[in-house]
Amino acid sequence: MFIAQYIFDFASRSPSAPAIIHNDHAISYRAFAGAIARAAGELSAALPQPRGAVAVMMHNLADCWVTTLALQARGYTTVCVASLEVLASLEIRHLLGIVVSAEEVGMAEPCDLAPVLALSKPVFDGALAFETPLLAEDVDDCGHILFTSGTTGRYKKVLVPARVQRESDRERCDFQAYDSSTRYHALGFGLWTGNGYKAPSSVWHVGGTAILDQRSEWVEPFVRSGVTQATLLPDMALRLSESESLAQMASPAGARPIIYLSGGFVSAKVTGRLREHFDVFNSYGCTEVGLGVLWHDYALPADPSWMVSTGARVVEVENASGQVCAVNEEGRLRIKLTELDATGYMDDPEASRAAFRDGYFYPGDQAIRREDGAFRILGRTADVVNLAGQKLAVAPIEANLQNVLQVNYVCLFAGVTASGEPEVVIAMEAAELPSRDRLDHVGQEFSQWGEVRFALVDTFPRTQSGTSKIDRKRLKALLFPV
Repeated sequence: MFIAQYIFDFASRSPSAPAIIHNDHAISYRAFAGAIARAAGELSAALPQPRGAVAVMMHNLADCWVTTLALQARGYTTVCVASLEVLASLEIRHLLGIVVSAEEVGMAEPCDLAPVLALSKPVFDGALAFETPLLAEDVDDCGHILFTSGTTGRYKKVLVPARVQRESDRERCDFQAYDSSTRYHALGFGLWTGNGYKAPSSVWHVGGTAILDQRSEWVEPFVRSGVTQATLLPDMALRLSESESLAQMASPAGARPIIYLSGGFVSAKVTGRLREHFDVFNSYGCTEVGLGVLWHDYALPADPSWMVSTGARVVEVENASGQVCAVNEEGRLRIKLTELDATGYMDDPEASRAAFRDGYFYPGDQAIRREDGAFRILGRTADVVNLAGQKLAVAPIEANLQNVLQVNYVCLFAGVTASGEPEVVIAMEAAELPSRDRLDHVGQEFSQWGEVRFALVDTFPRTQSGTSKIDRKRLKALLFPV
C-alpha cells in the first residue's frame, strides 16, 4: 500500500479538507493529490524502470513530500537527504537518480553518484484537474529509507517496506488515537527521521492534517496553529517553554493538546511550564521499532525518570547470560519485534548482528525494572563512567544535576588532572554559571570521587541526525584536549 493512495482517496471524499499546513499555508487533499499526480507523470517519463532507489534532495518539505509520494506510487524506493555529502555517506545501492527542485539544481551538480533530475515546482491548486496515475503493482521490493546516526556517528539505514505501510499506519493511528480532526505538528523534521516520516503518513491514513513549519521562528506559529499532538526534542521544548506567547494560548474546547518529549532529558522547570497548557508525556522509542515503547505521564505524581510500557511491544531487561533480569537488576534493554518492525540495517550485517538478535532489538541502552514493572533508562552502554573504580550509569545522575543546577543540559565525564589525580568533569550547557551555592553543593557531593571541575559551554555539539542528540564524543574532546 502506498501513502499516495490515502491522499487520492481523501481527495475524492474530502477534497477541501487540509492535508498539509506548511509555514501557515494550507494545502487541501485535492491540491496535494493533484501535485502528486503531476509529479508522478513527470518523474516516470524521466527515470528508468523502478528497480532501485531514488534520492530526493529538496529543502521545501511540502515539495519533498510530493516528490517522495509520487516516486513511491510508481514503485521506487525513496530516500530523502539534506546534502550530497550525506547521500554519499549512506552508500545507497542501485541508486537510479537524484531528484531536486528546479531552483536547487545547482546544489546537486556536478554529481557522480547518480543522474540529477530537476523537477518542476509543484503547483498546489485544488481547482486544477488531474488524473490519478497508475500505481505500481509490486510493493514487495520498494519502500522508504530512514536513517539514523544515533551516537555512533555512522549512518544506519532502516527500510520501511511499502507492503506493511497500511498496517503500520493503522497501528499508529489506533495507538495515538488519530482521526480526521487530528492536527499533528511535525515541525521541520526531515523525511529521513521516524517522526518526520511516520507521523504524517499515519495522520493522512485517517484524513487528518500534518503541520510542517521550517521557519527559524516557529514557536509563535506553533502556539496558534491549533495543534492537537506533537513530538518535541529537548531543545524545542526549552524554546517553547520560554515563549511569552504561551500565556495568550487559547484554551481548547475539548481535550488539551498532547506533547510527547523525546530524545533526551527535559528539566522539571521546562515540563512544569509546558504542563500549564498541554498534556505532557515523556516518550522512549526507536527508529527501528514502529511505535514508542515506554512513556511517562507528567500529570502523575511518580518520578518522571521511571517509565511504563505503552503496551505496543514487549520490553525487557537482559543480563549478561541473555536471560531476563531480576527486579532491580541492571542490564541491557531489549524490545521484542513484530512483523511491522525492522529486522536489520540495510547493507550493514555487522551492525545488524549487534542490534537485532533472536527476534529482539537492542537499542544500546542500559536499564533497570522495578517490581511494579516500571523501567528506568540508565543511559547508553558506552557512556558508563568509572569514578574511583565504581562504574556508574550517567543518565539518572545527569538528569538530577540538570534540575539541581537549573541549566539546559548536563554531561558527566571522568578523567585525570595534569598531575594524574582523578577528576570529575561536569559540563553544563547554559547562558551563565549557576549560583555559587548550587555549584558548592554539587561539588561537595562529587568530591568523594576526586577533584571536581565545572565546565560552562554555550552550546553542546550535536549529532547530524534528525534528532540532534548531544555528541558526547566531540564534547569530551573539547573538555579533554590532547
